[in-house]
Amino acid sequence: MRILIIEDDPGIRQTLVDVLEMNGHEVLAAADGETGLAQVPHRPDLILCDIGLPGLDGYGVIRAIRELPEGKELPFIFLTARAERRDQRLGMALGADDYITKPFTERELIEAIEARVHRQRPLRERVEALVSQQSHVAGARWSHELLTPLIGILGGLELIEAEVESLRPPELRELLQLIRAGAERQHRLARKLILYFELLQSPPVVLKTAELAPVILAEARTAADEAGRANDLDVQCEAGSGRIEPLLVAPVLHEMVENACKFSAPGTPVTVRGSCHDGRYRVVIRDRGCGMTTEQRAAVGPFVQFDRGKREQQGLGLGLAIARLALERCGGSLVLDDVPDAAGGLQATLEFAAPGA
Repeated sequence: MRILIIEDDPGIRQTLVDVLEMNGHEVLAAADGETGLAQVPHRPDLILCDIGLPGLDGYGVIRAIRELPEGKELPFIFLTARAERRDQRLGMALGADDYITKPFTERELIEAIEARVHRQRPLRERVEALVSQQSHVAGARWSHELLTPLIGILGGLELIEAEVESLRPPELRELLQLIRAGAERQHRLARKLILYFELLQSPPVVLKTAELAPVILAEARTAADEAGRANDLDVQCEAGSGRIEPLLVAPVLHEMVENACKFSAPGTPVTVRGSCHDGRYRVVIRDRGCGMTTEQRAAVGPFVQFDRGKREQQGLGLGLAIARLALERCGGSLVLDDVPDAAGGLQATLEFAAPGA
């Protein structure tokens, strides 16, 4: 197994190298956080990192690593002289898998590494097996996105289990909030996957006429609130109806407003306008984000994300695909354009089938 050590004390660093090599591991070593981050592309199987590093400390290192596609599920163990529970909670919240408190014995080090790797491997194998059965195109991305929320969930549960007798109510509440955040993200991902495959595999149901304005208002506000963009949302809709599968109205609108919030900066407007045109109900959603090139708009599809590394995107790239598939199978359409003014951004126009269609 390849292990990356990030430790500024040369004596401790060399001791760790010697111990791990004697136990059959390949070792990468770095004396500071920046150098350690530069080693991540070499694909270590586990990272041992001191918290009190000069410059970029251990917390900064794990934040940076969890933002890398190859670092989202890397087992990460902190080496620390800090035994306070608050430091442990902060590390777990950032995605650390375990702590080893200095001074530690060779046996304690090896047992911690083996326990973490054995715990991680079955989970990764189960998820990747599921992924490979569904789609080779999205395999690596699915494994990252499905595993990332579990880091906070499992870390919080392990800490509760280890210290259940000594946790005070505020500390327990903090850990439960961490677990809930991971579970809610996992639920959103699962919900999108299920909806997408249902749209692909199930035949359309009988279309019904639905009053759209109340749903647009509710879903736009919910999506903006979840994205922390409630103050940026400007939504106005006139009364009107369209024909669609009833269960698809809310998720389509939610996906589109969520997408506009995700790809534009906080503090910039996200506008939603609903109106009737030639008997069809039209929803126009505009943001002031980076927009899309002509080539990117033409290439929109399931599991497609553009400039994922540069924009540090999360998710599976399903939002636009779900909206387009749902609208087209109900006789509607989704058109993507540049915002027609100098400020730039993306304009999404959703048209629902006319009530009498």
